[in-house]
Amino acid sequence: MKEAMEEVKNELGRDAVILHTKKYREGGFLGYHSKNVVEVTAAVEDAPKKAGGKKTAAKAETPSLPSGQGRERAAMPVFPQNVLNQYKTNGTQAGVDLVSNPIEMPDFGAPAAGRGIGLEAGSRESHAEDGQSTGPEEILDSQSGEKVDERNMQQPSQEDTEKIQKLEAELSQMKTLLAQVMSKDQPKDEISLQDALLNQEVDEDILKDMAAKSAAGDTLVDSLDPKARDILADYLDKVVNFSDGIQLNRHGVRIVALIGATGVGKTTTLAKIAARFVLEKGIKAALITADTYRISAVEQLKTYSDIIGLPLEIVYSPDELKVAIHKHKDKDLVLIDTAGRSQHNDYQMKELQDFLAVDGRIEKHLVMSATTKNRDAEDILEKFSVCKPDRVIFTKTDETSSVGIILNLLAQKDIAVSFLTNGQSVPDDIIPATPAELARLLLRV
Repeated sequence: MKEAMEEVKNELGRDAVILHTKKYREGGFLGYHSKNVVEVTAAVEDAPKKAGGKKTAAKAETPSLPSGQGRERAAMPVFPQNVLNQYKTNGTQAGVDLVSNPIEMPDFGAPAAGRGIGLEAGSRESHAEDGQSTGPEEILDSQSGEKVDERNMQQPSQEDTEKIQKLEAELSQMKTLLAQVMSKDQPKDEISLQDALLNQEVDEDILKDMAAKSAAGDTLVDSLDPKARDILADYLDKVVNFSDGIQLNRHGVRIVALIGATGVGKTTTLAKIAARFVLEKGIKAALITADTYRISAVEQLKTYSDIIGLPLEIVYSPDELKVAIHKHKDKDLVLIDTAGRSQHNDYQMKELQDFLAVDGRIEKHLVMSATTKNRDAEDILEKFSVCKPDRVIFTKTDETSSVGIILNLLAQKDIAVSFLTNGQSVPDDIIPATPAELARLLLRV
C-alpha cells in the first residue's frame, strides 16, 4: 500500500483524491506463489491556472501493481469539484450536507453578454451615445459584421442541444456511479430506499434511472425516513401517469367499464367504487353487469346494489348495453362490470371489443392483480390493448409481499393507474392512485 500511494503521489501530486482501494492476489498456480497486489483508484481536481491564464488539463490514472511487477493504467474521467468533495467527505457531516444537495446543472438559458449562440465572445458591444444604449438590432456578428436579431440568440442550435443532452447523460451516469460507491458505506442495520425497492422486485434499470434523476445520495436514504417516501413519490410522479381515481363530468354522465382477466376482482372493485361515490359523495349512479357467464357474479353485484341502493341492469348483448346506458343518461356515474376474459382467447377478446364499441364515451379501466408475474402482466397489457384501456387498476396488493410489478409495468407508459385495492372490504379497501400512495405502498409504510 505504501508503494502504491507513492506512485499516486508521483503521478498525480499531493492533491490527488483517493476514490477506492482494493487488495487481491495475482498469478501463481492454485494460489501458490501468487503475489499481493494493491490497486488504488485516484483522481485530481481541476488544476490551478498557470501563467498566462490558461488551464492545464487534469490528469487521472489508476496505478495497479507495485513497482517491479509492471503497471496497468486506466484513464478515468475528471470528476467535477462537487463530486470529488463528496468522495473526500464521505462518512462525515460535511458529506451528509453535500449529499442532501443535488449537483446543479449549468444554466443554459438566455446567453450572457459576449456568449450569445452564433456570436463569438466579445462580439456584442454597447455603444452608448447621449446616455442611450443600443437595442437588439445593433448586435453584430463578429465574422460577417451583419446585424443579428437578439431573439435568434435565445434559440439553441441543434449542436448545442445535443451537447446539453450529452452533458445531462454524463451527469446522470456520474450520479449513478456515486450512488453505487456510497452504498458500500451504508450501515448494516439500515435498509436504504434503493434496497427497499429491490426487495419489492423493482427492476434494476428503474433503480439506475431513479439514481440518475434524483439528487446524489437520495436513493441511499433510510427507507424508514419520511424523506424516503417524498423522494420516491417525486420520482414516481415523473415516470408514472396517475389519474387519481375517476373524475366525474361537470355535465353529463361518466361511463366506466372494468375489464380484465378472470379472478382479478373486477366485481368487488366495481362495488367499492360505487359505494365510495354514493356513500361519500352522494352522487347518482347505476350499475350494469355484462358478466352473465357466472351466476355468482350477478348475485354478488345484486347484493351490493341492494345494500347501496342502486339500480342494476343485466345485459346479454351489445344492443342491450346500449339501451341500458341510454336509460341511465341522467345519472352522474354508470359503472359496467364485464366478464373475465383470457388474453389468449381471440374470440372472447373480440366479443369484449364489440360490447365496448357501443358507446365512444366508455372509459375503460383494465383491472390487474398485483400478484401477477412481470412477464404475464406485460402480456396482459399488450393483449388487452386491442380494447384501448384508458386506465389500470391494481388489486390484491395485500396478497403479495412485493408490488414492484406496478412500477415495472407502468414506468414510461402512457396509460395511467387509477385505483389501488388492498383487501375485500367494501368500500374501505380501495384508494385513488397518487404518487404518494404508491410510494407508501412500495415502502410498506
